[in-house]
Amino acid sequence: MVASQKIEQKLVPFEAEVGRVAVVINAKSRQGEANFNNIMAELQSQGIRVAASRAIKNPAQIKPWLEGILDKVEVDTIIVGAGDGSLSALAGMLSERKVRLGVIPLGTANDFARTLDIPKDLKKAVEILKAGYVQPVDLGHSGDRCFLNVASIGLGVEVAGKMNNDLKKWIGPLAYGVAAFEAFTQRRPIHFKLTYKDTEKNGQDTVREFKALQVAIANGRYFGGGIVSAPNAALDDSLLAVTVMQEMGLLELARIIPGLMDGSYVKHPKVEHFNTTEVLVETRHPHRVNLDGEICQRTPLRFKVTPKALEVFVPQPQS
Repeated sequence: MVASQKIEQKLVPFEAEVGRVAVVINAKSRQGEANFNNIMAELQSQGIRVAASRAIKNPAQIKPWLEGILDKVEVDTIIVGAGDGSLSALAGMLSERKVRLGVIPLGTANDFARTLDIPKDLKKAVEILKAGYVQPVDLGHSGDRCFLNVASIGLGVEVAGKMNNDLKKWIGPLAYGVAAFEAFTQRRPIHFKLTYKDTEKNGQDTVREFKALQVAIANGRYFGGGIVSAPNAALDDSLLAVTVMQEMGLLELARIIPGLMDGSYVKHPKVEHFNTTEVLVETRHPHRVNLDGEICQRTPLRFKVTPKALEVFVPQPQS
């Protein structure tokens, strides 16, 4: 299948005040606890006033704490120091509350920050907040949950399942490569049925079935620490990019691995790629789903996109 063309809808960031700020740090993330004091000091040095702040070791407590703060204090911006999993878990709530998001990348992969060109350097990340340029981004929905980057079924789940915090703290992003190698050698094909809105046929429902190693539904461009899920995926195009990696042998799979880093693997004859606004993913047996690095659901699931759902501070646009 030839990949359908993305809608040309590049949104220009606009200027906005950071306003009243609350800060939350995932202290369990790779650098969270060590950097909390540095983050607060940098915000203060650049004149960003903080109404509430907290470093939280249990990621499950981040959302309830923030909801409690938003119920009590008028806040314009939530600054989150964390990785993709924590950002994804908060995205839906921030969208509903109409609160802007400031990102300080502290995770292992930081794929959402990578897509938006937000640097890991703390000083530069805070300078982005101070400059005050905001971009609306789309929000993916997987059943009743939200995601920012990529949802996957198959190999992506196996890779995530083989990761652990000790491995990530020890070798950082290289942990994905170690986990991926083990998952590839133990791969098992899955029978998928995809029912989706075909953007090449005015949104007409299309049904296709595959025996595949993985199906990935991308809202953003990256996953797994810089792997390109889909070369034309963007956070502001109102579409989901679906990539199907059909069944193949280990040698053939190994040959397309270099193409994962620039997205050229989608040109392989056993890789299908298309864009949609909605897709129902069904499997013969329930299979786990990886949402931005967190294994938290099972098929069948319907995936949708909400355009311009969340406003995020981004680097100043180039003239």
